[in-house]
Amino acid sequence: MTTDPRRQANPPALKGSWEALYDEAMSLSRQGSNEALAKLEFLVQRLIRLPMSRRLAQDQRLQTILEQSVLGLQSHFARRNRLDEMASIDEDVWKTLGEDARYIWRENQARAYWWQGRHSEAAEILRVELENVPFDVDHHWLLFSILADDNKIEEAEAFIQAIVVDLKNYFRSREFPETVVDDVEMQTLFKKLRDNENPPHSLSLQFGFLHFLRSCLALEKQNWQQAADDFAAAAKVSPDYDDRWHLIYRPLVLNSQGKLAQRALNRGKNTVSQGFWRGLSGYYTEDRKGAAVEWRRVIQTPLDEVTLTAVGDWILSHYYLNAVQPSSQPDPGSPQGEDSLNGSELSDNVRKGLQVALNLLGQERMRRDPLVLGLAALGWGINGNREHLQRNLSHALEILRATFQDNKLSVFNWYFFRDLLEPELFSEIESSFHRPWRARQEAAGK
Repeated sequence: MTTDPRRQANPPALKGSWEALYDEAMSLSRQGSNEALAKLEFLVQRLIRLPMSRRLAQDQRLQTILEQSVLGLQSHFARRNRLDEMASIDEDVWKTLGEDARYIWRENQARAYWWQGRHSEAAEILRVELENVPFDVDHHWLLFSILADDNKIEEAEAFIQAIVVDLKNYFRSREFPETVVDDVEMQTLFKKLRDNENPPHSLSLQFGFLHFLRSCLALEKQNWQQAADDFAAAAKVSPDYDDRWHLIYRPLVLNSQGKLAQRALNRGKNTVSQGFWRGLSGYYTEDRKGAAVEWRRVIQTPLDEVTLTAVGDWILSHYYLNAVQPSSQPDPGSPQGEDSLNGSELSDNVRKGLQVALNLLGQERMRRDPLVLGLAALGWGINGNREHLQRNLSHALEILRATFQDNKLSVFNWYFFRDLLEPELFSEIESSFHRPWRARQEAAGK
């Protein structure tokens, strides 16, 4: 898409302006205030009454605010898990939206249906949208995720094959050899080329994404070797995957395929993340001593040398090291505030990891990061603090929904919380996570 009302940069809003009213409404929504809904509805109803010519003046200034407000309403309903309202829209409002805003709104509607368990309806929305944008990677990934979550493996496989057909038709229409779509060696020739016409993404990204989807499908089928091979093909043909080996070594490690994960781990470029996941691989193969060695090496890395993308693995190394080798306990007589770590029963390692998570949440740009909130929740949960565990998890889920990312924490988190929390406590919050296929089957009694 050419424009996205969610990401358009605007100058600082003047007090009393439409922009200021929108900013105030979204700020109230993030704070959980009921006033946000009234303000957003006021903006929408006032703006749709204006003549189209006025909304389109000044580089579509008021039209942009209108569309942002409509999507803001979706976000507000999503944050509060009001999914029926998130998936509905007044016909008069719908008519005022531009093509790009409709595209985004429908994508979010599909998410609302998915989160409600209405997988077929969600998938149908995306299939219709993909007829107009056949090479949209985001839509493709969302549809694949819905099919996989619904265990529609055969449909997911057919969906991938349909992408192959679209790519072949694209090549045929330009009198290029369609055999490129099946030839990894030929696809590498496109790795440094960028396509300036439709599809909107480079051909190398399309090829890499195709192999990545095949890798994900193989993971769903528990065909571990095929999953590793397909991801290697994605990394070979596309620069969008050749530095993202964590996308394959993480699921392999979590499924106790440590030996197969080693190749991908060796291709990684971050020693902190590599160390954590090598340790976790040992943990799952009962090599607790080897796991402890890896995690001790990770936590010895000075925090100022840890990249933001790896800080989660650095924190988790502290948590897991405590599970296999509990460190000293603090003085239980120390004073303790509501969110203070002083005087808690946390071991030194858990204390250090949790303190970093809390410090990150104190920073403006990290304050609403669901990953960091999850790490803080886990630290509190290890200490048995149900209140802080639930509060942080609830906040993380609100943010995931409000930003249209998801309505549950990732399956990776399911493993971490299962491993490190007491079983009774984990059972209380398990519904907050996407569960792996085997756990879903066990829960269904299959």
